[in-house]
Amino acid sequence: MNMDKLFITHYFYPGTDPWKNIMLLPEEDAFRKAEELAKAHPDTTSFGRFADFENYYPARKKADQFVREKFIQLGGKPKLPHPYSFTLLECEYLREWFDSSDKIIIDLDDVPDDQVSFTIGDSCALMIHGNEPVVLTKKMLFERIGACNGSVDAFLKESLGKYAYVEVQVWDRHNC
Repeated sequence: MNMDKLFITHYFYPGTDPWKNIMLLPEEDAFRKAEELAKAHPDTTSFGRFADFENYYPARKKADQFVREKFIQLGGKPKLPHPYSFTLLECEYLREWFDSSDKIIIDLDDVPDDQVSFTIGDSCALMIHGNEPVVLTKKMLFERIGACNGSVDAFLKESLGKYAYVEVQVWDRHNC
């Protein structure tokens, strides 16, 4: 795969608005919405995190803050306190997790460099397990792919190991 053909994917549950992020709500509203979603979708994997929101919320908040601060140190200028989560390319694991083929696909070239960061693996899961995610800028990602002879497949094979995907954090909806 050629680097200039990279895209990012956001999977979402059918009938939901993919541009709504529960973490962007005030805390009290977020907990209320999480309870509503968990009750409405008790048998879906993707809403399980909302059934355990008292644990998920602080973990997600901590992970987002960590990634955001690292991204700023690397020159990023995130416009949001919490990103929209995507994956680099597609991810069968997440498609199944959301039990849906509903998705948004965006050409990576259409996302401004200062509004997108990357982590190898899910940033929240990494932090829950005591690991700090390595945060990459778009330039750093391209350099790593270049070091694999420009092969995205080789980069993913070398980088992912036990992780299912490269998480992509998009820090501004309006630029996509």
